[in-house]
Amino acid sequence: MAEDNSFEAESSLATAASSDVEVNPNQRLSSVLLNEFNYLPWARAISLALEGRSKLGYINGAIQAPAATYSESSMHLWAQVKEMYGNQNNDARVFQLKKDIANLQQEGKSFVQHLGSLTSMWNELDVYRPHTTDATVLIKRAEEDKIFQLLASLGTEFEDLRSHVLMNSELPSFTSVCAIIQREKVRNKVMNLEIKSNMPETRAYVSNHSRTE
Repeated sequence: MAEDNSFEAESSLATAASSDVEVNPNQRLSSVLLNEFNYLPWARAISLALEGRSKLGYINGAIQAPAATYSESSMHLWAQVKEMYGNQNNDARVFQLKKDIANLQQEGKSFVQHLGSLTSMWNELDVYRPHTTDATVLIKRAEEDKIFQLLASLGTEFEDLRSHVLMNSELPSFTSVCAIIQREKVRNKVMNLEIKSNMPETRAYVSNHSRTE
C-alpha cells in the first residue's frame, strides 16, 4: 500500500510539474519508495530528480507554471505529502539503520556490493543526522546513541517497550528510558508471580474436576 501511494505521488508530481513536456506516467522519479518511515530521504530524492529536470520550482512556488492548475496541484500535493509524512518521529528509523549497519555482514557478497549496502545506509543516516558542529546537537545525539544501544541490547520480552519508546513524539531522556525499563521489569516480575501462584489452584481444580467425572 505504501509503495502504491509512493508511485501515485511521484506520478502526480511528475505530471503536475511537467505540463510543458511529454511525461511517461509509468516512469518513477526516484528508486526511493515512500513509506511511513522515510519521508526525508524520499523528499530529497524527488527534489533532486525534479531539479535535474528544471522542474523543482513548480512544487516550491519558485516557478509559475504556464497553466495555473498544474502549479497549484503540484504544490498542493507536495504540501499534502509533507503534512502526512514529514512530521513523523525519525528515531525509530535511525535506531533501525544504526542496528542494521552494526549487524551487517559481507557473507557471500562481493566487496563492491557489501560497500554499496553500507554506503546506502550511511547516506540515509546522513539525511536524518546531517553533519553539524553544534555542541547542543552533538550532545543530544550522544545521549540518543546510548538509548539506542541500550534498547538494542534488551531481550525479546521488551519488544513492545522498545517500540513504544521509539515511537514517542519525542525520545525520552536516557534516565527516563532506564526508569521505564525498570518499571516494566517489575511489572513482568509481578505478573509472573501471579501466574505461578495461580498454578496450584488451577491444578487442584483440574484434578477435582477429573475425579468427579
